[in-house]
Amino acid sequence: MKISISVVLLVLLISLLALTVSSQISQVTNAVSIEDVKTCNTIFYDELQPIYENCIYYHNYTSCLNTSGSNTDCSLKQDTRTIECKTGEITLNKNKTNCQPVTKFVISISKDTLTQKKEIDFSSWGVCINTTENSCLAVTCGTLAGGSARNGIFNGCDGGKSCQKFLFCQDSIKTLYKASRSDFVEYDPTFHLSILAVNEVGQ
Repeated sequence: MKISISVVLLVLLISLLALTVSSQISQVTNAVSIEDVKTCNTIFYDELQPIYENCIYYHNYTSCLNTSGSNTDCSLKQDTRTIECKTGEITLNKNKTNCQPVTKFVISISKDTLTQKKEIDFSSWGVCINTTENSCLAVTCGTLAGGSARNGIFNGCDGGKSCQKFLFCQDSIKTLYKASRSDFVEYDPTFHLSILAVNEVGQ
């Protein structure tokens, strides 16, 4: 069985993945913005598409005048019709991009002419969401071990669930915790989970 060159190229092109990084930037305040980083896979492939053109269809049939009985005085007739028909195929080079979040936030804090960039990588911790609190960016993180996240979904921090929160303001960064208590504080002795860190971008 022969394998055409186009089939081999098709398989090779489908297997070729170009990794790129995409991000969605949200400006929380004038000084603070957050990037939701995603990893994107661009897949290149060949697609065969049919070519249609107008074709002439010849319709042959027998016509009878029946002058001396049924099926008498007959002659062969031919009609021509113009129809659309497939005349070939063309190979089109196409691509599609699929993006997946990489469970990472990059926070930019601007003050005067300087900009700090911080990173929260929660890929091995749980799920983080971001909101705005009093002109600051609040990143609240939950985890399966603390009961505050399950199957990639944030379940909230109520009812004794353990959570960690970061407050990014123009002039300060705070890390807060909550376990059995109802509010977030800088030190909660009942918080026993591993600490989620904020890192400088590039470290």
